Amino acid sequence: MSNQFEAYRHKTRAVIFLLSAAIKCIHGKQKTLVIDHSFGDGYYCVLKEQKGISQSELDTIAQRMQELQHDHHKINIRATKAEDWKHLHTPRIRSSRPPVLMLDKHLSASYEFTNLDLSTLPSYQLTPYNRGFLIRIGENGSEVAPFVDSPKLFQMMKEHEKWGRILKVSSIPDLNEQIMKMGFKKLIWVAEGLQEKRIAALADDICSRPETRVIFVAGPSSSGKTTFTKRLAIHLAVNGIQSRYLSMDDYFLDRDKISRQADGTLDFENVECLDMAALTLDIKQLIYSQPVFKRHYDFVKGKQEILKETMWLNDDEVLIFEGIHGLNPLIHADMPDASYYRVYISALTQLNIDNTHPVSTSDGRLIRRIVRDNRYRGYSADQTINRWNSVRYGELQNIFPFQEQADAMFNSALIYELSILKRYALPLLRAATKNTIRDRLITLLSLFHTIPDRHVPGTSILREFIGKSYFTY
Repeated sequence: MSNQFEAYRHKTRAVIFLLSAAIKCIHGKQKTLVIDHSFGDGYYCVLKEQKGISQSELDTIAQRMQELQHDHHKINIRATKAEDWKHLHTPRIRSSRPPVLMLDKHLSASYEFTNLDLSTLPSYQLTPYNRGFLIRIGENGSEVAPFVDSPKLFQMMKEHEKWGRILKVSSIPDLNEQIMKMGFKKLIWVAEGLQEKRIAALADDICSRPETRVIFVAGPSSSGKTTFTKRLAIHLAVNGIQSRYLSMDDYFLDRDKISRQADGTLDFENVECLDMAALTLDIKQLIYSQPVFKRHYDFVKGKQEILKETMWLNDDEVLIFEGIHGLNPLIHADMPDASYYRVYISALTQLNIDNTHPVSTSDGRLIRRIVRDNRYRGYSADQTINRWNSVRYGELQNIFPFQEQADAMFNSALIYELSILKRYALPLLRAATKNTIRDRLITLLSLFHTIPDRHVPGTSILREFIGKSYFTY
């Protein structure tokens, strides 16, 4: 599974490089390609100098990509020369220079392993979207799948880009410049303030729906769900609504009843790992103000525990249910539609290294998890990395398909966070076994200037990973 994800990523980077080379061949310096962010099974892209692009223009680009593929067969790679930096317009790593990829006089710095063999690239498709276009890429040698739009997710990404413009930070060089000018304190305060404002707006929207009894908070690993729920509870209280908390983790089946994945690990990412009968019954009883016994899952013994203590909801209270499967229709299938509100939370990094190298959202979450797992669970970076692709596979199957069903979305990524996480994650990664994931993360973190963590507020989502939060977990 790990090799499958990484091989696909390496080939995806080659397709992106081929796209940028084709546009350079057609437009020269007149048009600038920007790979804005990942989106679905590909990337959302824009040509910086124009608003909108026609399918005929994209067909011309796709044809040039095919010609380059046919004529060259292979991307060349070499060490960086001093004069290359005049043309690359990309940040340099203090300790080393990234290698340069070359194709038909087109150059690009390479910050991660890229498949160089153009004859083995996956299928791809260029489609107009919003003011730019999508490059969608087929998986495992298959054709590009039928398009499934995610307008709510796209809108959340555009909102975060707007925040970047407010903060005057859209790339790592922008962030580093703010840090060098000692502007990082204001950057932190504004970034945190923007998140606070968004959580307050979510609370206001929930309070405008008086029949709401349960708030489902769901999202992928390391998205900051737990801290988000605690901050949401505060803003609900400001509106006069008290809340109680229920964790999905306490409804896992006993370990001997949980299926294993192909690599032998327990499949906690599958909804079938939950005691669904008990979970749905307890939620129904709670929304009708009936008491239920509290539960606790002992991860050491791998056993469910039903406690003697009970909990219930008063008429003026709501239940906040937090867990990766919170959007799965199986959980609220028999509940009245007006009785629940669904929030999808993820950490969608919007920084770019340069115009064609967006910082990977999954890499950002993995760095969060490496730091958290080491600090609170005693796991090495190797252990977390080895588990990561299994986690991602579970997300693709059990979380992402339901994200558009959310009533609201929240982006927990903080534009400054990798400058904080660097001092925690880099030593752990340097002690890890060499592989493409480890090397890629080290290269990424090496691009950031550091920020002292004492400036991170105690209520920040980032504190869930680095410690010293005002909240208890």
